[in-house]
Amino acid sequence: MNVDEFVKIFGERFPGAEVRVSENKQPHPKRRVWVEVGREKFHDAMKLIKELDPKAQFSIIIARDAGEVLEAKYHMELFWEEGESISLIIGTTVPKEDPKLPTVTDVFPSALPYEREVQEFLGLFFDGIPDGRRLFLPDDFPEGVYPLRLDETGIKPEMVKNAGHPYRIGGAKK
Repeated sequence: MNVDEFVKIFGERFPGAEVRVSENKQPHPKRRVWVEVGREKFHDAMKLIKELDPKAQFSIIIARDAGEVLEAKYHMELFWEEGESISLIIGTTVPKEDPKLPTVTDVFPSALPYEREVQEFLGLFFDGIPDGRRLFLPDDFPEGVYPLRLDETGIKPEMVKNAGHPYRIGGAKK
């Protein structure tokens, strides 16, 4: 399946999704598909991807605090065994007052550590995640504080342990 065929099928199944194609120029020319879909359709969109390519490779989740919403973008590689693969980035947003997405670990089991990371660092939670334990933060790290959030739930400067590092939050030590 090529990029144009994928875009056509995806657009027909998810007419409300925003789909665009860009071209990477360096180091090797390659087309990339970018998809934005509402969170209520996100899990179904991931199932379609797996249906179209049962060997689709999940790579990583890039998530961020985008102001009023939290954003998650899943990077994948499709049809990699068929010649030129499709680089896909499929994303969605959730409101901060209801920061939940359904887990996609039932479709892409390798998403588990990335969903765990996003939960603990950004406070975007995954309904149905099979293992929601912390992955990186210590057990004594305060609940409800998310280091990558830019709002009041983010990390406070006084929480940073510089461990003698010469660079300090808020400038040089006086």
